[in-house]
Amino acid sequence: MSDAPDHAVRPRFFRDFLRLAGPFWRHGPQRWQARGWTLAMAALGVAQVALAIRLNLWNADFFDALERRSMERFLTQIGVFVLIVAGAVITNACHLVARRRLNIAWRAWLTQRVVGDWMHDARQYQVAQIPGDHDNPDGRIAEDIRIATEYAIDLANSLLYATLLLVTFVGLLWNLSGRISVLGYDVPGHMVALSFAYAAAGSVAAFLLGRPLVRATDLRQTREADFRFGLVRARETAEPIALARGEARERGRIAALFDGIRPAWGEQTKGLSRLTGFSAGYLTLAPVFPILVTTPRYIQGAISLGGLMQIAQAFQQVTAALSWPVDNLQRIAEWRASVERVLALEEGVRIVATEAARSGPDTIVLERAAERGLGARGLCVAAPDGTALLSDITLHVTPGERVLVDGDPETAQALFRVLAGIWPWGRGIVDLPPEADLTTIGEKPHLPEGRLHDALAFPEPAERYPAEAAAAALAAAGLDGLAERLEESADWDRILGSVELQRLAIARALLHRPRWLLLGDTTTALEPEEADRVIDLLATELPDAAILVLGRHPGAAERFTRRLTLRRLPGGEVLLHEIHARRQAATQPRRRPLPLVDWLRRGYEHRDTR
Repeated sequence: MSDAPDHAVRPRFFRDFLRLAGPFWRHGPQRWQARGWTLAMAALGVAQVALAIRLNLWNADFFDALERRSMERFLTQIGVFVLIVAGAVITNACHLVARRRLNIAWRAWLTQRVVGDWMHDARQYQVAQIPGDHDNPDGRIAEDIRIATEYAIDLANSLLYATLLLVTFVGLLWNLSGRISVLGYDVPGHMVALSFAYAAAGSVAAFLLGRPLVRATDLRQTREADFRFGLVRARETAEPIALARGEARERGRIAALFDGIRPAWGEQTKGLSRLTGFSAGYLTLAPVFPILVTTPRYIQGAISLGGLMQIAQAFQQVTAALSWPVDNLQRIAEWRASVERVLALEEGVRIVATEAARSGPDTIVLERAAERGLGARGLCVAAPDGTALLSDITLHVTPGERVLVDGDPETAQALFRVLAGIWPWGRGIVDLPPEADLTTIGEKPHLPEGRLHDALAFPEPAERYPAEAAAAALAAAGLDGLAERLEESADWDRILGSVELQRLAIARALLHRPRWLLLGDTTTALEPEEADRVIDLLATELPDAAILVLGRHPGAAERFTRRLTLRRLPGGEVLLHEIHARRQAATQPRRRPLPLVDWLRRGYEHRDTR
């Protein structure tokens, strides 16, 4: 989102959220169920308010029966109360079911949409290469989408309930208040004015008392995060610490990090004690205050005991409705932050998708045809910021050839990714064979968790390759010990070392037997003699295949039929001006939407008034 004035940021924030998540109700496969659950929630919310009104009327009838000492009316009101309770139980239970079903359906739909956009045509890789606030996509998808959908429904539902409550009980309280004389003037609805004043005074007091608490809470969270990071670092470097006999130093470092929590904890305790003391008084006074104000009228005989209790209960409902903004301020801030994070990820994915799909002279054109093979024509490669890396690359690899492209490591890897079809920044023509005939392997292969047979055959199903063929490929690649573990399930990416991973990548190529093999830094973990044997093995087992190795290769260049050495262009010349301008704009500070929320949170900590 761009840096814009508040009046422009706020509508765009809500518009972007509705653009991303709103189609669930308009075009989603469960749109009719979603609309049904939404209407059910609204109807049940109205029923909850109706029950609250009926309970208010019951208060008047019940206490009037007590005042008249009428056992018959007392028993009648007990029966009415049982019906009100039963209605509340059923209504609230049904409302919970409707809300949770809508929650999970909306979250599932939005998760599927965001994951589908993110993990498509290498966008999950490309978005990590550009600047912007879209890191940690796993947290944004797993947690922020949950908060964005769940809190949106909860906030909308509670706001609807508070609004209905306010509209109905303000009118009821106005009628119950009657008229009083103040300085000779006839004043109607005085209890409504008092309820507004009471809620406003409570919010202002909480705002002032909570001002230092928010800062103390933020400081404590920072110190807690530092402490957790220290523990994680100790776990990740456990072996070096043990070898260096550095346990004593590490214990001291962790103890110092924990000691940093103590002053922040103390400041937070002071703030909490002040706010908790006020909240206790505020909540205790809330049901008593309207009774104290109205009691003179009751003593004068202007209202009955039932009317007194009815006014008190209506007063509490109005003040509770008026307190909705401050009671939900913390949740609004969390929802806003999560929506921002989801939108930032979606914006990053949209940017790389737009850049990959651009047309014109400043684009990389991928042409797939069996007769053209693998190569490039007039190719210029740019960094993700639009500056030039390589210029005028022409390359053509024919079946049976073994070609090494080395030189500057960064440019070699960029060219590898261009030929792999996952690097959209540059211009020129890239010739590619049909996708089924090409196998591309980077520095290490992707091994999904599960059976080794499945990991070796990936992305093809393991059923296409008999166990005997898989075992033979492992043995040929020097992994005889793994041949007996094909049916074993494990996280192979973590279990195997770097050398074993690269050997397994070669075994996968031998198993798939592609006509075109594109390797990038795939032999860097091997010794030079081992790297040479790997190239000889591929040449022997895949004699008709074209093998293109880009990047570092520890073996001898003589094992290849051709060699191309790359040199990076100096000076950082801008190749893609539009993309370069976009990257520069992305580094500018951005104004957060709904700045009023941040301003209020600097002086207000959530107060539970339930």
